[in-house]
Amino acid sequence: MDFIAKLQELIILLLTWVMAVVLIITAVELVWTLFQDVILNVFGLQMKELLNFFGTILLVLIGVELLETLKGYEMDKTFNVQIVFLLALIALARNVILLELEDITDCFKLSGFALIIFSLSISYYLIKKSDNT
Repeated sequence: MDFIAKLQELIILLLTWVMAVVLIITAVELVWTLFQDVILNVFGLQMKELLNFFGTILLVLIGVELLETLKGYEMDKTFNVQIVFLLALIALARNVILLELEDITDCFKLSGFALIIFSLSISYYLIKKSDNT
């Protein structure tokens, strides 16, 4: 095995471990935040806190899928295109969930989100359909 291939494997292994540590820390922080907001706070979660909580859950889900992609690349030396498109859709859904509708005055931003989500959804459907045939 040449130097570049070993270096590439080392970098992917390092990225996998870093992602795993970040995901563990984020998951623990998510549980701690939920505990503080629900148990210790008499009023429970407010809408903004709830949206941030769901955004963090989606962020952890994106991280888990990235770990799955890195694991698949490490094993097969190929990327699963479906997972990459799914990650993009989840990331966009997270951005849409975290948007504050009062702050949005630019209809081009919303139209851009809608067009990107539509395009990714169609692409994901076509890729999934082509794999099934």
